[in-house]
Amino acid sequence: MSAKTRYGIFKAMVDCSHCGNPVVTNGPLSRTACPSCLQTVTLPPDLWGGIIGDYLADYDKLEPGSGTDGTLMTGDLTVKYSCVRLPPPAPACPTCEENWDLESVENGADRALVCGKCGRTTPVYPAPPWLREIVPSAKQVFFADRETNEPEVAEKGAKPIALTCPQCGGGIVVNADSDRTIPCKYCGVDVYLPDGVWLKLHPAKVAKYWMVRFEG
Repeated sequence: MSAKTRYGIFKAMVDCSHCGNPVVTNGPLSRTACPSCLQTVTLPPDLWGGIIGDYLADYDKLEPGSGTDGTLMTGDLTVKYSCVRLPPPAPACPTCEENWDLESVENGADRALVCGKCGRTTPVYPAPPWLREIVPSAKQVFFADRETNEPEVAEKGAKPIALTCPQCGGGIVVNADSDRTIPCKYCGVDVYLPDGVWLKLHPAKVAKYWMVRFEG
C-alpha cells in the first residue's frame, strides 16, 4: 500500500425524512429503507462528503484510535455520526479477535474478506462511483452493507406467527414476507400488524462501524 494510505472507521444513523424515526446506516449508501414507515430515505452525496471530508481534514490532528462525534443537517435530514482514525493494529474479527488482514485486499476487490483464524467472512467492495466523485481518495469499503438496485427485503429466519382477526376471529398466519396491513381471508377486513409482531418478523438493524480506505 502507498505511504499515503489511510483508513477511517465510521458509524452513522439518520432521522427518517418521512416519519422522523432513526434509521441505521451501516455503510456509504445513497438510499436506505426506514424500518418504521418502510419509506425510502435518500442520502445525498454531499451528506457523506461532509462527514468524510471533515474526517480527512482532521486526520493528521487525530491520534490513532481517537475520533470525533458530530451531527450534520442537510435538507430535511439529520445525521448523527462517529469517525475514528484506525489504530494499529488492524480491526479484530468479532468472533475470534484475530486481526483482519487488510493488506491482502487490493483496491477494486469485490469479494469476501476471510478471517485467517476462524473463517468468518465480511464483505469488501470498491467505493461507489458517486462517493469517489466527491471524495476521490476513497478507494475501498470494508465491513459495510452494500447498495443494490433491489429493494431491501426482510431478514429471513423468523417463524410464521398466527394471529386472530379482530373483526371475525378467523385465523391469520403472517411471515417476514407479509405486508404490514393484510386482508383477512374470511371477512375481508384489513388487519394492521401490531408493533410487537412486526418487529419479531423484522428485527431491528444494529448500528455498526464500517471502514473506508483512502489513498492520495
